[in-house]
Amino acid sequence: MKLNMKKSFNLYNKIAVGIVTLVLFGACNKDFPNLLQNFNEAKDSPEIRDKVLLVIVDGLSGPAVQDIEPANLTTYTRNGLVTYGSLADPTTDFEVTNTSVAATLLTGVNSVKNKVNTDDLSVLNTAEYPTIFSQLKNIGTGRKSTFFTTSDNYANYLGKDAVVAKGADDKTVIASAIKNLSTDSADFNVVHLAQVEQVGRQYGFGKTVPQYVDAVTEVDKQVKELVESIKARQSYSHENWLVVVTSGKGATSTDPVTDFTAFGDAKRDTYTLMYSPKFSRKILPRPSAKDIPFAGNATRYTYASNNQVVSKLDDLNKFNMGAGSDWTITLFLKYNVANGSYVYPSFLSKRAAGFGGVGWNMFLEGGYWGINSSIAGQAFGPNINDGEWHALTTVIKRSGSQDSLYVFTDGTNASVSGKVSQVTVNANNLDNTAPLTIGYLGSDGNTNADISICNVQIYNRAFTFDEVKRYGGVTHIDQTFPFWNDLQGYWPGYDDVNTALLTEKTGRAGNFKIKGPVTWTSFNELVPFFQPPISESFFRQVPNAVDVPFMIYQWLGVTVQSSWNLDGKSWSPNYTQIRN
Repeated sequence: MKLNMKKSFNLYNKIAVGIVTLVLFGACNKDFPNLLQNFNEAKDSPEIRDKVLLVIVDGLSGPAVQDIEPANLTTYTRNGLVTYGSLADPTTDFEVTNTSVAATLLTGVNSVKNKVNTDDLSVLNTAEYPTIFSQLKNIGTGRKSTFFTTSDNYANYLGKDAVVAKGADDKTVIASAIKNLSTDSADFNVVHLAQVEQVGRQYGFGKTVPQYVDAVTEVDKQVKELVESIKARQSYSHENWLVVVTSGKGATSTDPVTDFTAFGDAKRDTYTLMYSPKFSRKILPRPSAKDIPFAGNATRYTYASNNQVVSKLDDLNKFNMGAGSDWTITLFLKYNVANGSYVYPSFLSKRAAGFGGVGWNMFLEGGYWGINSSIAGQAFGPNINDGEWHALTTVIKRSGSQDSLYVFTDGTNASVSGKVSQVTVNANNLDNTAPLTIGYLGSDGNTNADISICNVQIYNRAFTFDEVKRYGGVTHIDQTFPFWNDLQGYWPGYDDVNTALLTEKTGRAGNFKIKGPVTWTSFNELVPFFQPPISESFFRQVPNAVDVPFMIYQWLGVTVQSSWNLDGKSWSPNYTQIRN
């Protein structure tokens, strides 16, 4: 009897749990029409047709979308893979345009391959890299494509092998697309919208510009109208839709640049959403170049009596700077003891003795630095004795109308209070027979200094202020560097650890020989102004424009052939999990 009662109780319990589960599941499923039916049907079922809507919005800034939080796009992120920091292009080789990005979005290759890096589409290399429209036609799958745009250029050069509908403005483009999407059988549909860019050019970009916010809000409504027209299709229950909303280029910005990688270019900073009712939310944050550490080794220079560490060149004539030439000297320096205060020790010089005679010497005074020379008064930077790395740059400009000597610290012309960072130079000749020297210089300074120095560079040109800001923090220089041909001596020192040499990398100057009880410091630190090397994989942590075609092919069930030489990769969204 007890056994029968237990069986009955278990049966009732299972029925009750099943009813509750069905009620809860039904309540949760209201926002996802046809989700259960579509999810449970086999992907390769003949009743299911894969389809894609790609919306390209010119001038749509990823950070601005994140700040504005347009209602419908935000809702779609519940079922989407989204990033507010996708990349139109991962390089900094050219200024991206909406046109160059559109060429990438529709060919799946970068501008080096498709040849479009301006607004000129006539150079588009479709012979080697066909558009998605052409590729779908060429592989003979019977898939059809439509293209809605306001641009004659886009229609003529990008729209080949698609049914093109051209409108006078975004409103007519949307109306045409909605009408078509409601009934048409096309598998790949592209809608190109230009109004956000036009508004941005006229009024500005970003959340603080009301007109730009209104334009983004209007696009948000238009995207909803497109999605609703898809869901209203009679055949929708037998279709598998992916909706991609992405930017042409991003914003045009006048804000000061602090990140000189592709992520710091507002025009490359875009928005990408890949939406399907079958997805769950997945947000891909943009990585920061400021999170990449400056790592390596540096020579430690100490100044104790009769025990100094000094590096010198053998050639006494090297880096004689004459009477009328331009020069730029950059090095990285760190006080090994934070808050150290030193009285006039020189750390880089070409002079027989500091603070007198022909030549020049860079030195430390208290917690700040300066340069003394026979061609000018002294110029000073700010305090650098915080125990952190700093980039120190001296520019000697004598070939122009205003001859001056400048010092820059971490890309700024800041100076300690009461001092100046720019001084006028005279016509004196700097040539002398003293060797170029790093570290202790006889007859000056106290003996307590303890510093590390690396990445010494000497150029026979005067950098501009903008060039110092842009390149003064570059930690590794090679032949791709824009001023490599002007670089007359380069001693990074990173790989010379535990030797008595600083190896020169250009072949234009000799090695430094280190004397004294040399030791080396190793470091792995975040330095805001510095620009350590960044691998290509860093820029692939978020979707790039070249990835969008790859995802579209994948969604449509088209196998991407290696012979196509596409540059993109696939991204894996989170799928909703439904358990029976």
